[in-house]
Amino acid sequence: MRRPLGKIARRLLSVCLRPVYGGVGCIVVLHRVVPSGERSVLGDNRALEISVEDLRAMLEWMDGACLEPVALDDVRARLSEPSGRKFIAITLDDGYRDNLRCACPLFREFGVPFTVNVATGFVRRTASLWWYFIERILVGRAALRFSWDGAEHAWSWALPHERDAAFNALAALIRKQGPASRDALLLALGESVGLDPLEETRQLIMNWEEVRELSAEPLASIGAHTVGHYSLNRLSEAEARAEILESKEDLEAQIGRPVRHFAYPFGGSSAVNAREFALARACGFETMVTTRIANLFPAHASHPDRLPRLVVSGNYPIRSNLAALESGFVTVRQGRFRRLVTL
Repeated sequence: MRRPLGKIARRLLSVCLRPVYGGVGCIVVLHRVVPSGERSVLGDNRALEISVEDLRAMLEWMDGACLEPVALDDVRARLSEPSGRKFIAITLDDGYRDNLRCACPLFREFGVPFTVNVATGFVRRTASLWWYFIERILVGRAALRFSWDGAEHAWSWALPHERDAAFNALAALIRKQGPASRDALLLALGESVGLDPLEETRQLIMNWEEVRELSAEPLASIGAHTVGHYSLNRLSEAEARAEILESKEDLEAQIGRPVRHFAYPFGGSSAVNAREFALARACGFETMVTTRIANLFPAHASHPDRLPRLVVSGNYPIRSNLAALESGFVTVRQGRFRRLVTL
């Protein structure tokens, strides 16, 4: 049985790996920044959340680690002509209201640029923030049963790990769906428990007025994140193209400026590949970011349609998590010692 590495061993290994796997820069992905008392009770959703105190610690750590904060607009130029300190660009996905209310003041305090990638279906209240909808269902009961697509689905739980298993099973079922079937599934699920699948969207996601307010912040930029936040490989080519292009055009019409950057929903290797990369390129973005975990190297300048990011999880201490990611330690473990992660 493989034993986990101790803290000292991880730290030493990270120091040794950084010269080879640290790269010339990195892009960090966050989702929510919330007050400590508002963290999710479910591990999968809590992974998407860091506290306000965590964000402050992260920005302080960046300064101590001699990382140079840059806007996403500058990443391609820095890859083409690396110079100076290693750079770091910060992105936040989905369009949560707390990005404006909780995170933006801290970025302003530290003078750090950031990009918020917005799924326009969330802003228009037409797409469900289904992972938080599932949480409300599961936390409020000990069993769930509903009918959908001619089949009965049922789970029960008494312990947190059993509830987590129910969450994972539901999430897997939802991710497999295309646009029409996902909406039908969420509607059937909501009707079975008497809950509205769009309630979490209204509570947690910015409205258009707030998106425009954030766009006016000098340090902020707005990126596209599709319309409905579907797993793009589950869509036809025409559907996937529409998801990408319509989100860009919708955002540009609302904020009155070009949208140069795009983040793939579910951007792992099982969700987006050559077809999705080609579709995003054709929509005219400058950078397109995945959730493949790796640092950036000069050769990534030739692959702006598939830039990796360092995915920060709220389930781990922020400083040690960031140090392990930025050093390349996580890339080595997950990427089988590849330096240039493009696939």
